[in-house]
This record gives sequence, structure tokens and C-alpha cells, in this order.
Amino acid sequence: MPIDTCVEKVDIFLCAKSLPKIPLLSETDAFAVVYMKDNQTGNLNQVGLTPVIKDTPNPVWSSAITLDYLFEITQEVTIRVYHYHDKVPLNDLTKHTFLGESVFQLASLVTKRDKKLTPSLMRGKEKGTLEIRAEAQTNTRDLFVVSFRGYKLANKDGFFGTSDPFLTIARLNEDNSYTVVWKSTKIDNSLNPIWSPVKIPMSSLCNGDMYRPLKIEIFDWDKSGKHQSMGVVETSVNAMLTSNEANMEVIEPDKKAKNKKYTNSGHLSAKSVSIEHRPTFTDFITGGCEISMIAAIDFTGSNGDPDMPNSLHYMSPTGAFNPYQSTLSSVGRILDNYDTDKMYPVYGFGAKVRKPDGSLSECQHCFPIYGGGLEVHGVDGILQAYKDCVTAVYFSGPTLFGPLIHAATALAAGANCNQEKQKYTILLIITDGMINDLEATKAAIIEASAQPMSIIIVGVGSADFSGMEALDSDKQLLTAGGKTAQRDVVQFVAHAGLEFSVLAQRVLAEVPDQVLNYMELHHIKPNKIEA
Repeated sequence: MPIDTCVEKVDIFLCAKSLPKIPLLSETDAFAVVYMKDNQTGNLNQVGLTPVIKDTPNPVWSSAITLDYLFEITQEVTIRVYHYHDKVPLNDLTKHTFLGESVFQLASLVTKRDKKLTPSLMRGKEKGTLEIRAEAQTNTRDLFVVSFRGYKLANKDGFFGTSDPFLTIARLNEDNSYTVVWKSTKIDNSLNPIWSPVKIPMSSLCNGDMYRPLKIEIFDWDKSGKHQSMGVVETSVNAMLTSNEANMEVIEPDKKAKNKKYTNSGHLSAKSVSIEHRPTFTDFITGGCEISMIAAIDFTGSNGDPDMPNSLHYMSPTGAFNPYQSTLSSVGRILDNYDTDKMYPVYGFGAKVRKPDGSLSECQHCFPIYGGGLEVHGVDGILQAYKDCVTAVYFSGPTLFGPLIHAATALAAGANCNQEKQKYTILLIITDGMINDLEATKAAIIEASAQPMSIIIVGVGSADFSGMEALDSDKQLLTAGGKTAQRDVVQFVAHAGLEFSVLAQRVLAEVPDQVLNYMELHHIKPNKIEA
């Protein structure tokens, strides 16, 4: 069954050392405020506030600050430390003394082997140090596994009919209202229905709180949409886990209020109840899993003469990035956090290249753009190699993806991802138009789906990219030549003038789930790395 995507969460724990003394006071009464930068506005949004630790220059805050961790965007965190002044509200920061701040990328903390950073606390000059430690929350992808069964439910279809029951589960909100978070299939014509086993994400069911009140309501399905309630069960995840499959009374509140002799409207039981623990993407990253990138750049003639301002490859004298540069930079700088050696293979395709004798080759559909070898160092190395290549090749065609995907698949397979050595590869293809080998590309993608890799295609320019959607198999697995992909590995995004942060977010949004899907299929668990 499909599983909802869960936002992963990271707890950060803070302590400080050698905070400055405030004049005339004995020691510092310190508290910390945590902010996350909004990539759209540049504003700092407060996401956490510690308690005050009195009379020490070396405070240790025991309470965790919980942050949403998103692999696909740059997450800049700012921590500011203040000296607390009595009788002033804690959140009125203008009335407290600012001691200093530290700024870091959340990805740099998550990818540290010891999951710890020790930046300086700065206010013009160093004002002590912070120690920032991260722990991934482990229950954000856990699943509640259950099979529901009804007994002698109240019939709502009259003397000549039998109800068609289905279930909904609603969770209690902070304002004491309830929100429906799950709905079952209906069972036709049964007052003793047995529902198939289901797996419900704990994050949506109860946000990880096993004691959170839940209401299971049973309805008689009606094609008009006016479903009639057959009664309610009040319970919780913990209650169902510890129920030993005992019957739970189904209550119709109106009947209970009107009739003192009313007992129930049947029973519901939760059978084969368990919590299925599933590792998170963060667990793999903190366990040492490496995410590596291969870049592929379209040099076909449809991009236009790179010397002309209307070309997609035009290098502006102002330094403004063209669509290829902006894509390489925005996506590359996020992935750079997850690669150990920061050496990246970079291919070109759709161009004729110079031979040693100075003549032009036939059109090449997969060639290293860097003269010194296949790999370049860092994102700046990719950008420089691309800039050097633009004027060194002859733009040609057609546009073929098959050779690129086969080359990347061989590199991903050669990394030999296993339990001890975990490495996942992302092939980033930037192109300006439709591909001319669609069936060969589909076959190559199906082959690639068996390897630890994802394929991200970014369309630049104003061409018709509708054919690319056929490769992005979000609704059903890609099929071609009688073969079916093992999993969805392709994400297509149209550049369309998107801002850096938005482009990177859309491009990389599916990667965590694709990594987890591969690891689960191959029974690879996160490694535990000792600090």
C-alpha cells in the first residue's frame, strides 16, 4: 500500500562555554534563541527558545529544539545567546543583553560523523563557543499496523438491506477539535466486517504520540455521499497496542443520551496491532551514507549560439548565471554537503568535440567536458569546466539520453553500495528540449532502477517538455519492452525562471524517498557510527 511521505525531524541540543561576564554581575544567566532563515525573504524565523540557565559561563541546556530537516533545501540556522534580565518577559529580546551568535547549515551538522559542531559565538569578535549536537528523531517514518474487525454493528439500511461500513480515524487537536487523518475501504453488506491489514504513518495518525486520543467512527456508505454514522470508538494507539485484541464498544452518542438502558451498537476490535519501525533518511545520512552527483549538460544546437545573448548557454559579462549555471550551482551546493571527496563526474552530450589533429568528431552523446579527466573538484570546479567547454565544442545533435544513463548506471553500480559502504548517486541531466531516443531512454531508466541512483532532469528554455513527464513515473512504475522498473527513480522539473532555492527544492524533493526505497528493497540498514 502507498505510504505517506513523512517530514523528518532533528533534535538539536546546545551548550556554551566561556560566555562573557556582564559588568557588575557575578555570572551570566544565559538562554539561547534558534532561528531558521527563510530562503525566499531572507528573514529569520524563530523556531526554538531554551530555558534560562543561571549563574554560569558554561550553560548546558537539556531541552531539545526540534527542527524539520529537509534534504532538498539549504537550511541556514542562526543561534543567538542572551543574558537574561529578571522581571522581563523571556521573548522580549530587546530587553535582554545580546552576547553573540553562530550561523551554520543544518546539513553540515547532520552529515558530521559525530553529529556535533563547535562554532565560535560571535559579536564582532569571539564571545565564547557553542557546542551543537544533533539527534535524528527515530519515529517519523514508523507505521501503525492493524487489522480492524467489526461485530454485530447496527444496521442502517432498513429491514431489507445491510449496511456497507467503512472507518475513519480522527485525532485530537490542541483546541479539542478532531481532524480525520485516515479512511478505510468500505465492506459491502456486512455487519461483521473484516478489513484488510493496513499501515498508517504514525506521524499523520498521532504525530508520534501513542497516548493521543483518537476517534474511530464507523459509517454506512451511501453513493450520494450522505454517509450515516454507525457509532464511534474512543481509543489511542497505546490502548490498541495493549488491548490484546479485546472488543471495543461502538457507541452512538445520540442513542446513549436518549436511552439510559442503551449499552452499545456493536463492537470493534484491533487485531495484529504493531508498530513497524522504519529508518529515516536522516538515519542513513548520520550513519555515513554518501550522496554523490554526476552532472550532464546539453550542448545541442537548439540551445543557440553561446555568443548570442538569447542563447541558453550565453555567459553574461555581468556575471549573471544562465539557466545551466544556476541549475548546476543551486543543486550542486546542496548535494556538496553529502559528498565526502567532492569529486564529480561531468558529461556533455549533443556536441562535436575537437580531436587531437584539430578536426571535429562525429556528434558525441556522452563525453567528459573536462580535459584533465572525468571528474572535477567541487561545485566551482563544475562551473569552471562548463564555462571552458562551452567555447571548445561545436553544438550539434540529436538529443540522446540513453548513453548518459548507461554511463551513470555503470558508475553507480561500480560504487558497490552495501551495508558497510553506503553510497547513492544522483544523475543530474540539464537539457533544453525533447529527447530523440525515448524508447532507449526508457529501457536505460528501467536498468538504472536496480542500482543505487536517481535521475533528475531539469528542462531549461521554452521548449515543449510534455514528453519528459512520461519518464517521471510518480503514478505507476515505468514500463517498456516488456520490462518494468523496480522503483521510481526519475524526477523532471522545468527550470522556467525559478529562483535558486525553489529550483533546488523541487529538483531534490523526491530523493530522500528514492534513497529509502532502494535501501529497503536491498535490506540495507543505517550504520551506527560512534562519536
